[in-house]
Amino acid sequence: MPPNIKPTTRSLTPEELEKLVKSAASSVSAIKNIKQPLPSKEEVAEEKKSAKFYLPVLRLNDPTQWDSKPLSERKHFTNEVAKATCVGKCCGYDGLKAGCCQLDPEDIEHVLGPLDEEWIKKTIKWFRKKGINVTRHDIVIDFEEGRLIGQAHFNNHPVFLQKDSYPILRIQASGIRFSCKFLNVSNGMCTIYEQRPDMCKDYYCSYVKSNFLVRTKNHPNTYKKIDIGNKEEEKEEKE
Repeated sequence: MPPNIKPTTRSLTPEELEKLVKSAASSVSAIKNIKQPLPSKEEVAEEKKSAKFYLPVLRLNDPTQWDSKPLSERKHFTNEVAKATCVGKCCGYDGLKAGCCQLDPEDIEHVLGPLDEEWIKKTIKWFRKKGINVTRHDIVIDFEEGRLIGQAHFNNHPVFLQKDSYPILRIQASGIRFSCKFLNVSNGMCTIYEQRPDMCKDYYCSYVKSNFLVRTKNHPNTYKKIDIGNKEEEKEEKE
């Protein structure tokens, strides 16, 4: 703009303002009336898949998923190593936390049970000593409820129909997945770690067995290699 020339402004007349409002309303209406074709089921499924932050198909209990690391390269699976692995690089996936404590309806590999009845009683007392009044229902899911959960959320997976799967730890919705009620899904830590059941204390997934030296119930002070596929050794580990 040349110097010394001041811009001029003026207010809109009521007629001009009304005309402008009608024009804007007409434009909005035209945009709303543009019909977009509905996506197909395949397109919806693909969109959901691409936008999904999901638990990888880990095959936690499949011994064929990971090559057995040489003995000389295996670390002792100490509490520190376990924490770094399970809440930071579960099954070798950077950033994946506590895969064994989570359930993916599309890739379910296990349920969080069965639990020992004595543990349930002790855990109720443990909570109450902390001033938290809980019942059995707050901690576990029994068969009749679990069967309905399996039907509603897990495509009627057979594991939910087997009575010997129960009682199982109560689960919570975690995005499109489910996790143990006692898992802090933000940091991957167990909120009842000191009181966790033997089922959790004694569990080693195939990734851990293939990559680390571990302590077992029968050898609590010795780190050893678990020979995956050796039925006698795995039986001893669980006893």
